[in-house]
Amino acid sequence: MGRVYVISVCFVTGPASLIMAFYANGGITSRIAFAILAILWLGTTMMGWRTVMKRDFQKHREWMIRSYALTLSAITLRAWKYAIVFAFEPRPMDVYRIVAWLGFVPNLL
Repeated sequence: MGRVYVISVCFVTGPASLIMAFYANGGITSRIAFAILAILWLGTTMMGWRTVMKRDFQKHREWMIRSYALTLSAITLRAWKYAIVFAFEPRPMDVYRIVAWLGFVPNLL
């Protein structure tokens, strides 16, 4: 299962997300957020793979938890979106700019 995950992220979904980041709605702030997310997602997944190849299972686990936290950013983004819209009723594009960052930064923390 881990190999499928790494291959998927490193060769399909990660590069695709980096390309899509350049076309994201919300202007430059959203594009930067999604590009950083894509780069971090690829990087953490590659580090997870690299550490398991060195048989450092503790570091592998730490890197893969980070990778998975970034994978779940799509879910987190939507949760933040609903919460912000419900609480403050801002303009849609303002919400998008905010949740582009809130989708992954808290997950990493």
